[in-house]
Amino acid sequence: MWQTLYEELAPQGVEIVTVALDLAGDVAVRQFIEAAKPTHPSLIDKAHVTDELLGFINVPMAVWIDEDGMLVQPAHVSQVQGNLTGDKPIPDDVAPAMRLAIETVRRIPRTAEQYLPALRDWAENGAASRFARTPEEVVARSDERPAEHAEAAACFELGQHIWLEGDADGAVPWFKKAHSLHPENWTYKRQAWTLATTPPDAAASDLRQAPTKVYDGDWMTDVTASGPENYYPPLHLERD
Repeated sequence: MWQTLYEELAPQGVEIVTVALDLAGDVAVRQFIEAAKPTHPSLIDKAHVTDELLGFINVPMAVWIDEDGMLVQPAHVSQVQGNLTGDKPIPDDVAPAMRLAIETVRRIPRTAEQYLPALRDWAENGAASRFARTPEEVVARSDERPAEHAEAAACFELGQHIWLEGDADGAVPWFKKAHSLHPENWTYKRQAWTLATTPPDAAASDLRQAPTKVYDGDWMTDVTASGPENYYPPLHLERD
């Protein structure tokens, strides 16, 4: 989907770069990177640097950067396709847990129909687009970073370092602290859950992030508790 969009917008000078957030490296995402070759740039952010520098708290999220290297849209939800499960009736023989998962996913807002026209408008009109913000507007629209969020980033980074040193158990308390300090940051949660529940040679999946004895929460429990409607921050791209 991103490669198709890349090929559509590249003639207008838009360079789309997708970044996979995965501490475990390329095992889970290599298949997608290989499929995107040779035209679509795809990277792996093992250290979650884009979270820390750009304010990503979930995926997919994006920023828009102009020809001068200036942000013209701060971090925002960047869905480019609709609900993959569609509106088809759920078969009667589907297991209750899977039925609940499908129903939950369907309640997560889908904003591709709003997002794609905005992105295409910016590709066509550049700085003249009503969706291209000034530096002052970008700052005003960016989320604040209170002290507890900065501490959460430090805890998450320390947890990553410990995990990479081979001490998976030692990393858990730091991941948990990051979760408690910044509970709205789903990248922190999803990364920790994936490390605890996904086999080393398997692709990551939200639905694999099931309950464990390691963490208090899991994807379904936390999404249900906070409300699927609140899973992504509201999308507001047009200038005020």
